[in-house]
Amino acid sequence: MSARTVPAIVLTLALVAACAEDPAAPAYQPPDEPAQALTQDEAVALFRGITRLSLNDEANPIHPGSVMVQCPQGGEVEVIETIDEFQAEGDAEGADVSLTIVPIACRMSNQGYAFLVDGDPSLRSDLHLETGTPGFGEVVRIQGSITGGLGWQLNLRSGSCQIDGLVEATASVVPDRDNSATGYFHGSVCGHEVKIDMSQSLMPLNFPI
Repeated sequence: MSARTVPAIVLTLALVAACAEDPAAPAYQPPDEPAQALTQDEAVALFRGITRLSLNDEANPIHPGSVMVQCPQGGEVEVIETIDEFQAEGDAEGADVSLTIVPIACRMSNQGYAFLVDGDPSLRSDLHLETGTPGFGEVVRIQGSITGGLGWQLNLRSGSCQIDGLVEATASVVPDRDNSATGYFHGSVCGHEVKIDMSQSLMPLNFPI
């Protein structure tokens, strides 16, 4: 073996030893994938859960000001309310009600889905309520809108849900078996065009009419 060959062998062995001492290279990580959006069923469950909790809280009937509604599994929802009562033509009377709905680490379950919900930044519900006395019963009619955004977590997924749509509802002020309450939201929820039954969210009515 020539003297010129020895340094080359030494260098090669040194490089092999250095590589053996290096920590193992990390396993391949695929690029980050966008968060999976809510399905339509999940989006409807989120909407129904937060609106029923916020609009139909029997412990805190609607009145001007701010109330904190406790969520079933922890956290809360701040509901900021303004009310403008009016007297319309004829026998009709009613109120314009605006509610700003701000979930704060609100944990709730609906339709089998367990959500953690925060305001993103909030939902706003503007409702026009009017009563009349057709036939022998007093009836309240509701028209309005629900708009805004929510931040959500569902298991290991999370994201933002934008909501924008109209509300229409009718009910007897005194429960009437022959004329059950009806209420619907038509619009967009988390990117899905939906028609959602809101009769359980809006009735019984906790409004000052």
